[in-house]
Amino acid sequence: MRWILRAATVVVSFLVAAEIALRIYNPFPFRVRGDRIVLPVHQSYTFTHAGARKLEAVNHVTKNSLGFRGPEPPRDWSRWLTILTIGGSTTECLFLSDGKTWTDQLARRVASMRSDAWINNAGLEGHSTFGHLVLLRDYVVAMRPRLAIFLIGANDVAVASARTFDQALNPHNLSTGHRVLTFAADHSELAAVGENLVRMARTHRANLGDGELHLPETTHRDVDEGTAARVLAEHRPFVAAFAQRVQDIIDICRKNGIEPVLVTQPALNGDVVDPTTGISLATLAIEPRINGHVAWQAMELYNDTTRRASAAARVRLIDLAREMPKDSRYFSDWIHFTNEGAVMVGDLVFQGLRPAL
Repeated sequence: MRWILRAATVVVSFLVAAEIALRIYNPFPFRVRGDRIVLPVHQSYTFTHAGARKLEAVNHVTKNSLGFRGPEPPRDWSRWLTILTIGGSTTECLFLSDGKTWTDQLARRVASMRSDAWINNAGLEGHSTFGHLVLLRDYVVAMRPRLAIFLIGANDVAVASARTFDQALNPHNLSTGHRVLTFAADHSELAAVGENLVRMARTHRANLGDGELHLPETTHRDVDEGTAARVLAEHRPFVAAFAQRVQDIIDICRKNGIEPVLVTQPALNGDVVDPTTGISLATLAIEPRINGHVAWQAMELYNDTTRRASAAARVRLIDLAREMPKDSRYFSDWIHFTNEGAVMVGDLVFQGLRPAL
C-alpha cells in the first residue's frame, strides 16, 4: 500500500511541477485553448523547407500585437478603411514570407487607390468556418473592421472525412467527456498542451498539412462513376451544415456593422490539363480513393453553397474558384499558393473588391 501512495505522490508532484513550469514558460504556442482561440500575439516563425522546388528554402512569418499578419492597427481606427482577410491556411499562408501573401498583394493594390486603407491577415491554419465563427465572436466583432473577406471551403470539405480540430470549438458538438477535457484545458496549462497534442495528431491523420506537389511524380487513378457518386453523397450532409455556418457568418458581420465579402476556394485539381506540365489534372490520384475530377466536384459542392449564400444575402462574391487559373506554377500543392500564385490571388481579389472601394 505504501508503494502505491509513494507512486501517487511522485506522479502528483510531477504534475504540479509541470503545471508551474508551463505557467512560467510555455514553449508550445498553441492557437486553441479549450474552447477559445488564442491568437499568436507578437510571435515570429522561421520555416525551413529542405529541397524545396516551389517554396522558398527559408521563410519568415511575423505576427503583430493583434496576433495577425500585417501592420499595427491605426490609433484613429474609425477614420481608416479597415479590412481583415479571414480563412484557413490558404489565407494565413504560413509558408510564404512576410510581404508575399495574397493579403499583402491585396494591400499594395488597395493602397494605390486609398491612402487610408489598413489591411491585416487574420487567417489561421487549419480553421474552417467553425473556427471563423469563434474568431468573429471572440475578436473581430469587438474590432469592427469595415470589411471582412472570407476565403472559405477547403477545410470544410475535410470535415466530411475527418473532424478537424476547430470543430471542437462548437460547444454543441462536444460530448460530456470532451466538455470535461475542454474545461480542464481552460484552467490548466498541462491539460491545454495535452489537448492540443491530440488535435495535432488528428490533423496529421487527416492529411491537412502544407507541402509541395510535383505533378510528374504523382500517380494516376481512374475512379468509376459509382465510386464517385458515393464519395459525393458522403459530402452532401455536411454541405447543408456548411451553408448554415456561412449564413451565421453573414448575420454576425452585418449585425455588428461589418460588411462580409465571400471568396470561393480555388484548387489545382479539376477537369483540365495543367499548362505548365501538360499533365491531366482530372486523373491524378488524391488520397485516399479519389482523383482530381472527383475532388473538384466535391470542392464545388461547397463553392456552390458559398455562391448561393452570396446571392441570397446580396453579399459581394469573389469567385476565385472560377477565376484562378488551374496552373501548377501558382500552387505549391493542391490548394496552397506559391509566391507567384499569391500575387495572382491578390490581384483577383482586388479586382473583385475594387467596386466597393
